[in-house]
Amino acid sequence: MSNILFRCPNTGMNVQHFVAEPSSKKEDAAIMVVNCPACTRIHLVNGATGELARDTRSR
Repeated sequence: MSNILFRCPNTGMNVQHFVAEPSSKKEDAAIMVVNCPACTRIHLVNGATGELARDTRSR
């Protein structure tokens, strides 16, 4: 088992998410869907860095 630590953008709390099965390096860089226990919403998190995915579309 491995885990990912990220900061919830809604509450500012550090959140730890456990990943049940370790994956290959290529899959680790993939964006993961994480249910956040701090705010009960869904976040997109980079599996390798623990950073939240950013919206790069122009507004």
